[in-house]
Amino acid sequence: MKVVEETHTRLVVKHQPIVNWLWGSILFIGGLSFWIYFIFFDFASLRFTCTRSAPPEINCELKRFTLLGSMQKVKIFDPQQAYIKTILGSKGSKSYQTIVVSRFGEFSLLPNISYEDNEEFIIKVNSFINSGESFFIVTQNRRIYLFYISLLAFVLSGVGAFLATSPLSICTFYKSINKVFVERKGLRGNITIEYPLEEIVRLYIQDQQAKYYRIYQAVIFLKDGKKIPINPQYTDQQSVQHVVMRIRQFLNIEVY
Repeated sequence: MKVVEETHTRLVVKHQPIVNWLWGSILFIGGLSFWIYFIFFDFASLRFTCTRSAPPEINCELKRFTLLGSMQKVKIFDPQQAYIKTILGSKGSKSYQTIVVSRFGEFSLLPNISYEDNEEFIIKVNSFINSGESFFIVTQNRRIYLFYISLLAFVLSGVGAFLATSPLSICTFYKSINKVFVERKGLRGNITIEYPLEEIVRLYIQDQQAKYYRIYQAVIFLKDGKKIPINPQYTDQQSVQHVVMRIRQFLNIEVY
């Protein structure tokens, strides 16, 4: 927030919510990117089918499906066994994933499936491999998990869009016409309010505790009890104090 123009009859204060614009853009782009990935590219379910054409020969087909129904098909020849792979997170968290081993490599199934579901899956696969059955089919499903995590990503992108479109604030004091104009300009619309200068009782600085520091806001207090923030988004103390001092000098009123 800063004074961008000052004459004997006019004082213009502008506040650009740059922090909101920056973090909003990051949240919007990041949230939207994850949402698109979860909806269009991440796999929500799979179907694993196997046929035994001769006692020693097993041919399997793995079909993975996204939330929107697109499919990826993988052929797995001569599977040997299935086992559960434990994946350790950065903070000691654990997740589990089934791995199917064949003579031609290892094939990963869906991540973020519970240990119990993975255990049930591998028991069925290994039982078929070691049996003489001719046909086998089993599925994995994490559609609910993927739906909620994609919903969270969508909400984050919405919050980001809201912050990124925070309005620019312009407060103009006119001695020549004895009025103050407060404008909010942004993609969500433009709003202008005006009051006579004699309606201003005082200016004061309002503060608020952020996570690691305090942030500040300049507020116009009117005779009818209304409080008009010059900067709706709180900002640093130095710029607020400087702007309030300049307004006080311009209007010759006390600041509390």
